[in-house]
Order: sequence, then structure tokens, then C-alpha cells
Amino acid sequence: MSNLIPRMALSASILFFHAVPTWAHHSWAPYDLDKEVTLEGQIVEYKWGNPHTYIQLQTTNADGSKGLLWEIEASSAMAMHNRGWAPDTVAVGERVTIVANPSRNSNQTNALGARLALGNQLVTSRNVALEMRKVNSGAPVIVVPKQGSTSLAGQWRTTANPEASRHFFFFEPKDWPLTEAGVRAYAAFKNSDNPGMNCVPYAPPFLMVVGDAKAITLGKDEIIVRTELERAQRVIHMNETSHDGVEPSVLGHSIGHWEGDVLVVDTARFAKHGIGNAQKLPSGPDKRLTERFQLSQDKTRIFYSFELTDPTYLAAPVSYKFEWVYSPDFEMVQLPCDQESAKRYLQLQ
Repeated sequence: MSNLIPRMALSASILFFHAVPTWAHHSWAPYDLDKEVTLEGQIVEYKWGNPHTYIQLQTTNADGSKGLLWEIEASSAMAMHNRGWAPDTVAVGERVTIVANPSRNSNQTNALGARLALGNQLVTSRNVALEMRKVNSGAPVIVVPKQGSTSLAGQWRTTANPEASRHFFFFEPKDWPLTEAGVRAYAAFKNSDNPGMNCVPYAPPFLMVVGDAKAITLGKDEIIVRTELERAQRVIHMNETSHDGVEPSVLGHSIGHWEGDVLVVDTARFAKHGIGNAQKLPSGPDKRLTERFQLSQDKTRIFYSFELTDPTYLAAPVSYKFEWVYSPDFEMVQLPCDQESAKRYLQLQ
């Protein structure tokens, strides 16, 4: 079975808003997305970071006394930056109103942020200051440049693809053909199975479909691909022909070769990973990934595609296609994963 995403039609005059979902290690499952709470109070913490940004809000009761202390989860600094947020967007001591989806556990004062307004006021479509899960004005957009790169080298941004995003970040067994072991693994998944709790990055191809920036450096013996969200660095070996004897790793062992002007990459020797294939779907020891990187004729985009096989958990190969847009002037958010931020999510179990 193959899930092929049609190539987006882009032109130099069109702006593409980078409307991405969470792009973080954790799912939204602990929150009741059908219910909203409106919280008014004072910000006592604004933690800008990876893999999550957090706001702690000291609410105020009707009589002016202190109410409950709520912890509002938002996305990674990278995703928030792409929505128009910054490290100084809000500040400790500022009074705000936040609409959020509360935890399914009614005993917890944790919520997933949806939108924010300054001051104590009713949040409506007319006075929302900032969306927390949608793009705001002033967010960096993806612009197809008039002049592209001379090669695959340079900085690129992945165009948003809602279907692919859902399949990886909100994976359900019906999305891909699973073996019986794959169905069982998905059903048995617990938040503590997620290596992201210890700041372990995603494994390819999951790592490569994140809507972040990618920087490619070309060399004769090695090609380096750096990612924005995870600050991961993939090394593609151009002078090797075998995976034999290589120790397994999260990013796997990648061997590349050129087929004309197309870079073809074969990756194997992946280490065990709790979400190595998709959210709640681990990867097995025989996982194999074949990727293709091709520069568009006008040199403004990379056509990126892959085929993923994993006989332990996938009953058939899975394939996708994406486009990366040349973005040499985009400022990447280069923040390390914060262990405290990564583990905060565990309290929701």
C-alpha cells in the first residue's frame, strides 16, 4: 500500500502559511478537545523552549482572591515561532485571558492552549491577540523565491501537508497497513514509551516530515542534513556501500549515491524507538528507508520522497512525497531540548 501525497503547485508570487500542528514529541490525547475553559489571571511563568512552551497562569476568583494555578501547554518554540510567537510575546506579571482544552482528568489543572487575549476580557474572534494553534499575523511565511539554489545545498522549509501531518502525528491504525504486531504495539502504547521524554529525537522519516527548516551541506564523502526542531544531524555517507557492522542508532546508518542529479539515500540499522515510525507506532530492527532528493527545474524546491519498510510492524511499504522550499533568509530556532519541559507531560498520565 502506498500513500502518495500529490505535489503542491507553487509559484514565486504565492505565500504559504506554515500552519503546522503540534510538532512536538507528545500527542493531544490527554486533553478534552471537545471542551473549553476560559481562564483569567496573571502569568507567573512563560517558558519558551523545546519540546514544549509552557504558560503558568495564576487565576483570580470573582472576589479578587487567588484561584487555581493552571499550567497551559503549547507547542515547541519552533512551531510557536512559525505561528508568530517569540520569547517576549507575553511576560511574567501580565494579565491575560486564555481559552484552552482542559485535561481529561478533572483533578488536574492542566490544559492545552488554544487562544489568548490580553487583559481580563471575553475572548472572541474580534479581540483574540494570539492564536496558540494557528498562524498569527507576522508569522514567517514560506515564499517561493525568484532565484533558487545552485544545488541541494542550502536551507529549506517543508511545506505543510495536513494529511501527512495527521498520519504521522495523529496516527491511527487505519492509516497504514499494519501487521498484527503493529496493531498490538499501537494499542499498548503508553506516554512513558515515548523516547522524547528523555529528549531523544524522532527517527527518519518522521524527523524529515516535520514542518521545520532543514539545512543541507554537500561534501564529496559526506552530506549533512541538519534539522531545526530536534537539532539533529544526519550524516549521509557517500563513500560507503554496506551497513554491515554498524551499530544501530536513532537516526540509522545512511548511504547515498547520485542517480543523475537525484540524491538517493538508503538507511538501515535503526535503533529501537517507541515512536520510530509514527506517533504510538514503534520501529523494528529491520526497518529500512529509501529517500530521494531532487532539485526542481527552477531550483527553488526540493522534491523529497521516501519509501518506508518495516516487516515487524508494517504489512506493506509506506510512501509519501513532500516539497521543501528554498529559504536562505529564514531564521532557524536553534534551542536544545529541555529535559524538564520534556518530562512535564508525564504528569498528565
